[in-house]
Parts: sequence; C-alpha cells; structure tokens
Amino acid sequence: MNKLFEISLGIVTSVGGFLEVGSLTTAAQAGAAFGFKLIWPIVLGTICIAFLVEMAGRFAAVSHHTISDAVRERFGFNFFLWPLLTTFIVNLLVLAAEIGGVAIALEFATGIGFQFWAIPVALVAWVLLWKGTFGFIEKGVSILGLVTLCFVVAAAMLKPDWKEIVSAALPSLPDHDKARYWFIGRQHPGGINLALSLSVLFIRCDRGQMG
Repeated sequence: MNKLFEISLGIVTSVGGFLEVGSLTTAAQAGAAFGFKLIWPIVLGTICIAFLVEMAGRFAAVSHHTISDAVRERFGFNFFLWPLLTTFIVNLLVLAAEIGGVAIALEFATGIGFQFWAIPVALVAWVLLWKGTFGFIEKGVSILGLVTLCFVVAAAMLKPDWKEIVSAALPSLPDHDKARYWFIGRQHPGGINLALSLSVLFIRCDRGQMG
C-alpha cells in the first residue's frame, strides 16, 4: 500500500510539481502564435524527461551522490563553479518569477494589485522552506499541483478539434516566425534531474528499490 501511495505521489507531482508561471506563459504564447502546432515538442520532451529522471534516480541510488556532487568530484571544483553559478542565477530568476506569478494570481482572486502581494508571498515561501520538512514540501505542496487539472477540464469544455491535436503530435515546420517557433518549442524544465537525484538520497533509495 505504501508503494502504491509513493507511485500516486509521483503522478501527482508530475502533474503539478514542475508546472510554474514560466511554463504557463510560454504555453500561452505558443498557443496564441502557433495554435496546436507545438504539441509535438511536449510529447517528445515528456519522453526524454522520463528517461532523464529515470537515469538520474538510478545514478543517485547506486552512487549515493547527486548529479551536482558527481560533476564536482569528477571534474573538480573550478569546473563545477561555472554551472553552479549559472544554476544559482537561473534559480534566482525562477524564484522571482514564481513569486510574481503567485502575486498576479492573488490579484485576479482579490482585486488587490500584485505589487502589494509580492512581499507577503515571498515571506510565506521563506517560512515554508525554512520550517517545512522535506516530507511536507514534497507531499503536501505537491498535492496543490492537482489544481492544474482545471486545464484538462477547460480543454474538454472548449471542445477543441481532436483530430488537429492528434496530427499536431507529429513534428512539423512553421509557416511563419520560424525563430520564435523553435525558441518556444525547445523550452523544458531542465532542473528535474537535479531535484530527483536529491530526492532519491533523502528517501534513501538503494539499488534494489530502483530495480
């Protein structure tokens, strides 16, 4: 039963755990500019990410190292410093975007300007990270990702052309704005492998549990 719960948690996390304001705005831009034509990168990216996180999890379970630890030990700290700084800057920008996204959502819900929500949202995030346990953050906050199922309901209510959606799952070339097409199409959450390798160590998975 516990194993089933962990699998269910993984599904819930995959639904909403990595869907953030950047993904939402990028998807909105893609749909507004190209309709359903960029569905195929989502399908392809999902398959690639599945392989990526599987390999990252196995690596962490067998070596008892995160991806970051392995890079530092294999190539040395001087080499590791550059991707570390890059990751820190990107994460800082993502954090700022997330705080802004929550503030804008609260503005939609309350009518109070997002400028007034930024600091309270940042404080709540700080308290959660400082006081919250790993289990609470992993399991409790991830369940909130179920709210993203409203997108599935909205898609069904809008009654899209399902034949067009299925045909868009095959790679295609744009008929306009090619640079923007490929720029939007290549977006993906690249930090998943780092997060997963860390999670595997926290829950103490070993070689036998990874299969």
